[in-house]
Amino acid sequence: MKNKTCHIGIILFIIILFSNCTKQHGYIKDIETNLPIQGVLLTDCIDKQNYTTTDENGMFSFINCNDLSISKKFYKSDTLKKHGCKPSGKCFNGHVFYMTPNKSEVR
Repeated sequence: MKNKTCHIGIILFIIILFSNCTKQHGYIKDIETNLPIQGVLLTDCIDKQNYTTTDENGMFSFINCNDLSISKKFYKSDTLKKHGCKPSGKCFNGHVFYMTPNKSEVR
């Protein structure tokens, strides 16, 4: 019985340890339509080699990042400040960010 309790404790410790290593995700949507935007480029403002794009649900994820610049044709570029997955950042935790269409660009 003591052995079984020890194994359960070790398994729980491993689960907790690795749960902190999962990717943090967020979403990008159009501010006017509230629809997800696919293909938004998100680039780490400090490490330009660290980037991703949103999927068909507007979802993106990072394991580790700083502030992010976001850009997409026909939308105004922006920066997601203080949301990077660093100890001082808030992480994304499923947060929805909105982009504003650029009315000056013709679609």
